[in-house]
Amino acid sequence: MKDRRRRRRSIVAVMPLAVLAAICLTVGLFHLTRSSIDDASGNNRHLSLHYQKDDLSIPKDKDILNLLKAFDEAGPLSAPVPPIEISPYTLDDVISVLPTFENVVGVVIYDPSSDKFILHYPNNMKWIGGCHKLVNSFKTLAHSLRSMFPERFTPDAAGNSPAELALAISSGDYPQVKLGKIGQVNWRTIRRNRNCYLAKKKACVPSDIAPVLQFGSAFRSPASYPTMIAMPMPQNNHLACFETYAASAHQVICPMHLPRDHGNPRGLVFEETVGVGWNDLIPSVVWRGTDFSYLRRFYSRLRQPDFGKDIGVKLNNKFSNEVDVNVAATRAIREVYGQLIPRWKSVVWTAEAEREAEEKQKELPEDSDEVVVPWANMKFASAMRAGLKTTPSEIPYYQEFEEHGIPASGEVMSLETLARYKYHIDTGGGGGTTWSGTLEKLGLPGLLMHHETPMKDYLHDKMVKWVHYVPIKEDLSDLKEKFDWAESHPELAKQISDNATRLAKSLGTHEGFSIMFNEFYDAPLRAVVEAYQPLTKRDPGWLDAMINNNDLRPIMQCSGHGAINACEGLVNDVTFTWAAQHAKDFGRSERTK
Repeated sequence: MKDRRRRRRSIVAVMPLAVLAAICLTVGLFHLTRSSIDDASGNNRHLSLHYQKDDLSIPKDKDILNLLKAFDEAGPLSAPVPPIEISPYTLDDVISVLPTFENVVGVVIYDPSSDKFILHYPNNMKWIGGCHKLVNSFKTLAHSLRSMFPERFTPDAAGNSPAELALAISSGDYPQVKLGKIGQVNWRTIRRNRNCYLAKKKACVPSDIAPVLQFGSAFRSPASYPTMIAMPMPQNNHLACFETYAASAHQVICPMHLPRDHGNPRGLVFEETVGVGWNDLIPSVVWRGTDFSYLRRFYSRLRQPDFGKDIGVKLNNKFSNEVDVNVAATRAIREVYGQLIPRWKSVVWTAEAEREAEEKQKELPEDSDEVVVPWANMKFASAMRAGLKTTPSEIPYYQEFEEHGIPASGEVMSLETLARYKYHIDTGGGGGTTWSGTLEKLGLPGLLMHHETPMKDYLHDKMVKWVHYVPIKEDLSDLKEKFDWAESHPELAKQISDNATRLAKSLGTHEGFSIMFNEFYDAPLRAVVEAYQPLTKRDPGWLDAMINNNDLRPIMQCSGHGAINACEGLVNDVTFTWAAQHAKDFGRSERTK
């Protein structure tokens, strides 16, 4: 495949040339190049912005101001999408993708003889809980391919049937790439493969491998898996919105991208929704969410804290002389900070912020009405128990932390309540990102502190640090520093917040969402469809031969016509929905007790 002609995924965003001078003044942060690649809109001149994503240090004020001015002139969606090169590929190339995955990957085949799209799953891979996301993505993909490219799947004027189509899709919280199996390779190999994907310096798979449409979070660095394309996540406020737009001939924008009101309770919340301005917001970094694991296959040693080992033992020994048990417990959990998953790291920051606020409160006159607000308020509003979200305060594990001043559990906060805080963080969960939180927090009147991890969602390509958000390191070690910067630079912080709000609002307009649709849905789908090289000879039994020769089995087929869910399951030994999979898993766990 190395000698094949390369094709590029289209880039739709256009930045005015007048913006170049302002952005070039941002020394060391950004590099711009001119490109003449045609895009889907017919625009053939734009500026590509390549900024140093790994540099999360605080730039000079003048550099931030120049950058803000440049994007203010260019528009909220002016950040161009990084180009993705796609080589012409064949059915055999699609099959070659499978060994690079552990599970949650499939081969989609359009079979001209049945006029159906068929999802195939490898027999040597486990069907795990995350596979319901693969199924949902496949259903939507089949419907979109049929509605967006009808001529590709229609007989020609002479009555000749269309060619077959094959493509690889994956899904899940993050790509389930193969790191190695215990028993087949040693831990050294697993560690080397894991480090390759996290190092972001070189390709961990052949650079000319067939494209993979990843419906979910993908690797932030394109070097990790060069042909993986981050597609919208399979949930109502992402992938479903793109399908709705496509199926309605670009007329309907889903309500989750529109402002929230009485007629649209699922919409985004903006400043005007709650009527609270910047100067009246509570100066704390707030977060509420679920206690999930974090990129478990890549960071197997990161964990939740163990109260007995991490705190209890130390209270009886190392910190036994500490009078205040809450202070002692906070000092004890700080000692294992580096071992904790990010969301628990945020709890450590919150515990320290509360101890600091308590000391400042004591220093105030007794008759003072002032209440010292902790700078951090990041707590769990839910936790997973038996596969379901549960209130942490009802679980003994979290109660023990609470009794010793570690604020692990917090009240549930609606978007309207969160909108009253000045600073927000979208701390990554199981897949390293938060599928709903980032979009929702962009619209809130406060400032988004975006958690930079090895993973990204498609939306992140439209977000530029110091323009739409303040970047936070993966281990959250710079969170307090960035909070202090924002407090000491209120005007810059507000401008960044305002830019984020404009970005979120633009997604609810036809002009804005059409850009998103073209760049993150139409362009990648069109590129993979056009790059596919059909079989030169298609014998009557070609599909059965492909299945048997590669140990695949068809599990579902969709016509792509009518309702998205009008698909047919082809097997009886797997579950296709999350609810069914959860019931199956829970039943299995009950039987093993």
